[in-house]
Amino acid sequence: MTWDREFFYDDYPRIEEAFDARLDESLAPRDPSVLLQVVRELDLRPDCRAVDVGCGEGAHAFRLATHFGFRVLGIDPVQRHLDLAREARRDLAPDIASRVSFERGTATHVPVPTSSQDLVWCRDVLVHVDDTDGAYAEFARVLRPGGHVVSYQVVATDLLPPQEADWLFEVMGVVPSAADPAVLDGAIARSGLEVVDSIDLSTEWGERSQEEGGAAGRALLHLARLLREPERYRAEFGDEAYDVMLGDCRWHVYRMEGKLAGRVDVLRRPAGG
Repeated sequence: MTWDREFFYDDYPRIEEAFDARLDESLAPRDPSVLLQVVRELDLRPDCRAVDVGCGEGAHAFRLATHFGFRVLGIDPVQRHLDLAREARRDLAPDIASRVSFERGTATHVPVPTSSQDLVWCRDVLVHVDDTDGAYAEFARVLRPGGHVVSYQVVATDLLPPQEADWLFEVMGVVPSAADPAVLDGAIARSGLEVVDSIDLSTEWGERSQEEGGAAGRALLHLARLLREPERYRAEFGDEAYDVMLGDCRWHVYRMEGKLAGRVDVLRRPAGG
């Protein structure tokens, strides 16, 4: 498209206000509770066994136990996460706390017997795993026949230039291949897991966080300040912390721009598998 002086200065101003008003109308983006709805639609019975891969401080494991009555094992490679999760468990009602436990583990080494789990829950983890094939194969191993995987992660889109991706992924600890949708699709196919559903969330979580609390706008403001006076923040917090904060702010902004997109995969181990 070439620039049109008449349209820019005459036609466009006539519709600009109406266009702005239309853009102020929400497109009803989904929020992270969509993952719980996905689990709800699987219609798993209470007391099912679930493993939360990359459980962090335990928030999702607690939700799975509270909302569905599952017996949940949270695994994580970071001891600090496990310590905080176990500490948080002490504040839960006894019937919920008794359903949740935490152990050291990774996406490629889940410390449970073969064919023992009804659900593998994995959120915001696989982008950090350098063996995507190994992770999905491990999920298939631990699931009972007919068991499910519900996995969420952010992937790169065609809008993300390679040079931006290289810097961002290095700073944020993202394995480039694990953020490639084609690589994920191939790993899933090789694992033998069936695809029940694949949900493209695009920019929805970013939009929702902005609408509810202005998170994306705040990240953009912080990004502007980081770029305008980098030495102020490097001197106070150090180069490494500066780069991580810069990467985190760009991550939020790129989600809004569509350079990064949310993706949910609902997978099943075949009943005869």
